[in-house]
Amino acid sequence: EFDGNYYYNFKADYRFFKFIEYYVRTRIFDMKIFKANMEEINTSPNDKKVPSYKKILVEEYWKLPDDKFTQTVNETIEEVKQGELELIDVVKLYEYFVYFSKSNLISNDITTLKTIFLNGMNLASLHSSYCANVDEELGKVVIREENQNIDEEMEDVLQRFEELNEQLLEKEYREKADSIFKCIPIQMEQFYARFDKECDNIPILKYYDAFQIFQRISCASNEDIVLIKEKLIKRIKENKEVATEELENLTRLKRIIDEYNEGKATTIKVVLLKEFSKELGEVL
Repeated sequence: EFDGNYYYNFKADYRFFKFIEYYVRTRIFDMKIFKANMEEINTSPNDKKVPSYKKILVEEYWKLPDDKFTQTVNETIEEVKQGELELIDVVKLYEYFVYFSKSNLISNDITTLKTIFLNGMNLASLHSSYCANVDEELGKVVIREENQNIDEEMEDVLQRFEELNEQLLEKEYREKADSIFKCIPIQMEQFYARFDKECDNIPILKYYDAFQIFQRISCASNEDIVLIKEKLIKRIKENKEVATEELENLTRLKRIIDEYNEGKATTIKVVLLKEFSKELGEVL
């Protein structure tokens, strides 16, 4: 009845001034309800959705009211402790927090911060993706002037980041190698397409077990054994840098093929595998 009398033809979204309803009903202006309604207005939907750490990384943190800044800092530290953020974001946040500490904006000392952030980085690396554009990302830290050197307090964190980021790259390569080589022998067209497109400058053979490579190749058709051999030989000849990183695994693959062929009765597949090993040995 109240809505019908006082909010006739109004959308429900606009019916949030409870202090007005209370005043009309009682003729009492309730300051508590009024303040609560005003806080709702001042808090935009975007503020509710933006995670605390992004208010530091992406938005202009200095525009936050003091109480909101403290809340944002505490929530961000908690997010770092829980390992909820991307690894590169933890590194960028650390630089901000070092600045906050030096400026006495927070009570945390740098030694404590470093421990929190290093632990947070270890946890973050468990779910993070490899960061290829590190310099670009670190360049987004707005508290540092262009061409200004990174503070010495960052050295340990950056060194640990490089180690973890390299581990993430290797994990990415291993997952890619597993996904691609699993196409042999059933999905050969997909294997050839992905091998050519995705592995040109990646030492993919370094990241897949040599014995499993052999098992998959030996299960392929004779025609595919020849095609795989030709692709590998061509790759080694044309991309020495990548082949150097794959050398250990390729040498192991040749040895496994030789051991398999030893004492085997002559068949087309055995002959093809012997040729595979022979040509592989000539280019390694």
